[in-house]
Amino acid sequence: MAFNIWKIGLHIQQHEALAVAAVHDASGWFLQRWWRIPLAPQVIVDGHIREPEQLVAALLPWSRELPRRHHIHLSFPANRTLQKKYPRPDMTLREPEQTAWLSGSMARELDMAPDALHFDYSEDTLSPAFNVTAAQSKEISALLTLIQRLKVQVTAITPDASALQRFMSYLPEHQQCLAWRDDAQWLWATRSAWGRKSTGDIGSIDELAATLSLTTTAIALCAPDGFDPLSVVSVRQPPIPTPAHRFAIALGLAMGGAC
Repeated sequence: MAFNIWKIGLHIQQHEALAVAAVHDASGWFLQRWWRIPLAPQVIVDGHIREPEQLVAALLPWSRELPRRHHIHLSFPANRTLQKKYPRPDMTLREPEQTAWLSGSMARELDMAPDALHFDYSEDTLSPAFNVTAAQSKEISALLTLIQRLKVQVTAITPDASALQRFMSYLPEHQQCLAWRDDAQWLWATRSAWGRKSTGDIGSIDELAATLSLTTTAIALCAPDGFDPLSVVSVRQPPIPTPAHRFAIALGLAMGGAC
């Protein structure tokens, strides 16, 4: 186990960064380490990095603790992304043509140059369409600069809400959605979609359910009396992070590194 690559999820939030390191083999997930790193006010504002030098200074001691063999899945705030669905074109396109077509379609709709956007896409499971997620290139570049400064090995930059999809197979059959919240936002995911709602607009899980056209009982909430993300971990190295539900996004990101 000591020679396995650490899969690390790094969830950067407004006031703190949470990280979880785990390894995976045929018997399941094994928790290795976790970190809770406070951030000064105004370093991150509404998901945007305002003070990159202070963010680097806060994360450098953490980065120096990591073993050489590690893969990091880094969070990107869902509220800084745009999600669109595009029907498949009538003609059959090869993958490079398909990528160029989607890039051009998104850029035209946003009235932006194609190189001003970073995007990813997947085939919709319910209709002949593509689900496209885009972010501004300058914000991705800020994260890439952070990665270079920290000298860490990042495998993927992943929208934070989508990390909750990693837990869907662990929910009871009657629950179709997993939600997580902090003071500012709700993050939610189903098997086929994910997103973010402001706590200023949505005050309770009942209101979240109504917005998503679900019953309240169909939503599992990461909470002390709700879904425990650490329940998916086979072996937990003490001490155990508390409260565990705060680390749900970080653990979900780490699980994105499963081979």
